[in-house]
Amino acid sequence: MDERETGYYDRTYEHAADALYATIRQEAFGEDIGQFSWLTADEYRRFFRWLGIEHSSHVVEIASGSGGPALFMAQETGCRATGVDIHQAGVDAANTRAEALGLADRARFVRADTREPLPFGDATFDALTCIDSFNHLFEREQVLREWHRVLRSDARMLFTDPITITGPIRREEMIVRSGSMGEFVFTPPGVDEQLLRDAGFVDIRVEDVTQNMDDVASRWRAARELHRHELDRIEGAAESAAFQRFLEVVAALARERRLSRLVFVAAKP
Repeated sequence: MDERETGYYDRTYEHAADALYATIRQEAFGEDIGQFSWLTADEYRRFFRWLGIEHSSHVVEIASGSGGPALFMAQETGCRATGVDIHQAGVDAANTRAEALGLADRARFVRADTREPLPFGDATFDALTCIDSFNHLFEREQVLREWHRVLRSDARMLFTDPITITGPIRREEMIVRSGSMGEFVFTPPGVDEQLLRDAGFVDIRVEDVTQNMDDVASRWRAARELHRHELDRIEGAAESAAFQRFLEVVAALARERRLSRLVFVAAKP
């Protein structure tokens, strides 16, 4: 992913701790855990149960951003969490937040490109998560093999792919949906499951969680509209309007099930 093409994330991490953005997240997600995806706190709690995360677990979160969900995981389950992200600004914000929360002994964040070999030894982790970022990875077979390598035997992994094509999409909608988010991959159903099998994973489970994407995008857009004048001053009117259009398209594609968000859970034998 070319960091020069990821303006959305640069702005997101720059303002991650701002009170205004925290207020908007609270209104959009119901429970603010510092997320910048379609993930809600209740959904993540459900994922923890699926993965069997407990106090003794060491979990790696791929594309951890500014650390909110990984730190939430550490607080909720007592596990150790290691976050990986390509953005140094996100990594720095996450480590600062871990210190502030008194979690630096159980949560750390490192900069790495998940398309390259990860900076961890074989069989290091008990679980792996990657939330709403798999769509930025084109070289998926080698990525999944690397995830397989760093997991212990009987460990489980979970990722969401919010860019599964399940209906016709207009060119304009594809452009708006991908936005300034770096490499962006639209995938037909069945591809991710086959890649998981090819990488050596078993017990593959797939569930449709598109409704969360519709709900969050709709609430996020409404929350931003309430604070539009403040956002126009911070982001600029054009940028603010573009993000509102993005959220409108996300919600419409999800509501009409033309672009679906699927969750994949699999085990390393």
